[in-house]
Amino acid sequence: MPDILLIEDEPIIARNIGIALGRAGHTVTHAPSAAEASRILASGLKPDLVIADISLGDGDGIDVLCAHAERLQDCPVIVMSGQDTTANRLRAEEIAVAAFLAKPFAMARLCELVAALLAESLPPQQRRPGPSVMMYSHDTIGLGHMRRNSAIAEELVARVPGLSVLMLVGCPAGMIFAPKPGIDYIKLPSLAKLGRDRWQSGSLRIDADTARALRAGILERVAETFKPDILLVDHEPTGVWNELVAPLRRLREAHGTRTILGLRDILDDPERTCTRWAEAGTDTVISTLYDDILVYGNADFYPSSRAYGLDRLRPGAVTYCGAVTTIRARRAIRREKGPRRVLVSGGGGRDAFLLLATALEAQALLPRRHRPDLQLVGGPLMDTELRERLHLRAAQLDVTFHDQVSDMAARLAASDLFVTMGGYNSVTEALAIGVPALVVPRVGPSSEQRLRAERLRSLGLAQVIERPDLTPEALSLHLSGAAATGPVVSARVPLDFDGAARAAAHIAACLGTKSSDGQPLLQQVSHG
Repeated sequence: MPDILLIEDEPIIARNIGIALGRAGHTVTHAPSAAEASRILASGLKPDLVIADISLGDGDGIDVLCAHAERLQDCPVIVMSGQDTTANRLRAEEIAVAAFLAKPFAMARLCELVAALLAESLPPQQRRPGPSVMMYSHDTIGLGHMRRNSAIAEELVARVPGLSVLMLVGCPAGMIFAPKPGIDYIKLPSLAKLGRDRWQSGSLRIDADTARALRAGILERVAETFKPDILLVDHEPTGVWNELVAPLRRLREAHGTRTILGLRDILDDPERTCTRWAEAGTDTVISTLYDDILVYGNADFYPSSRAYGLDRLRPGAVTYCGAVTTIRARRAIRREKGPRRVLVSGGGGRDAFLLLATALEAQALLPRRHRPDLQLVGGPLMDTELRERLHLRAAQLDVTFHDQVSDMAARLAASDLFVTMGGYNSVTEALAIGVPALVVPRVGPSSEQRLRAERLRSLGLAQVIERPDLTPEALSLHLSGAAATGPVVSARVPLDFDGAARAAAHIAACLGTKSSDGQPLLQQVSHG
């Protein structure tokens, strides 16, 4: 175990640092004063790393480091101080410290820094990179693919020590979820979906061929440089324009990368999907270039494996994980007394304008005494011009309009009704929370949302208004509570919302590492 010398005179800070580093597998020697630090270093201890406070009760941490500079040669040093001044930083630079941390700082940040510095201090032949996972999510209209991968990534870095997750995202808004330690992302040039299997450049004013070449070049270089142990692909087995086929083949053959396909429960019309896969050669890619298939859903809700022929394409490789969401289980709903609360959201917001605009006009039809406390969430992908129109109309009706929110789960739990489109993530969160939902599915180009809405309605899990029937008059009945409501969740269909944890456990097992609690995980299975 690496030996770390901690020079810190504040007992509570020293205790917390010692506990955090101890959990990370380090041996910590604590010097509570400048005199004790000098005695320990003079006694012959040669630490692998030093963490030193500047202001000590009986002296100065930097003076101690200077006095023992010869013994600490080639030893990485972290200086910390509650006095983040130019003078202190200049003094630290003079002795070439590896890092300067201003108090207070997060223990997770310190542990990450210590691990990185210790790895760098090893001879090149002894350096062993930690396990790595690369994730691909091409998102063009919404945020669903990236949200699923993000949820799984957060579970993974919490389970697997030293793991690095690199996310390749195509969302026009970039990585809108704050990355956690161990997770980073590369933004691919955005695309706009024109129709089924038809794309063009989304933001850059370049033609489709140039966009295709640009994305393919980035993917090829990143895959060759990062060399992930695991590649997790969401939704598009071959990637947009087949851009993943060459990297998939190269990673498996040259680097032994294990490849995993993650699919939401409902993709599109099953017959259309199977036909398209056969014509495009996608079924061959699935059967020959993927080791595992994770279905982010419940078999009792939708038989994805049978509907899309997954068992036939990759026998024995399909695992139902349950729904992937950041909300693990239904919450006890405790709504405050007061007016009826209705929350309306269109997910990412790219095509949510009609739903939100109709909700506002439905509110206008209601007598004031029957109007609910209505809140609208536009989403990060809504066009600015449309967003401004909704802001203006919402202000006229005294309706709260949010561009986007970071506490959607809490808002759902506080609502009496959630009005949404039929996207995977929005519906899953509503079911996990247990809030009554009214679903208005998107019309094309995919049948996914229509099929999900039909399944929800048939199982009594949600109410549905088809897009042709979406009028202010029809919606006003739901806003006011005049429309008949059904059960929130049907007892006939037990739903599992631990998909992110189950997917992460599967990937961690494939890595053949130990979990964060020290228990060995399953060894990696050879390619089939």
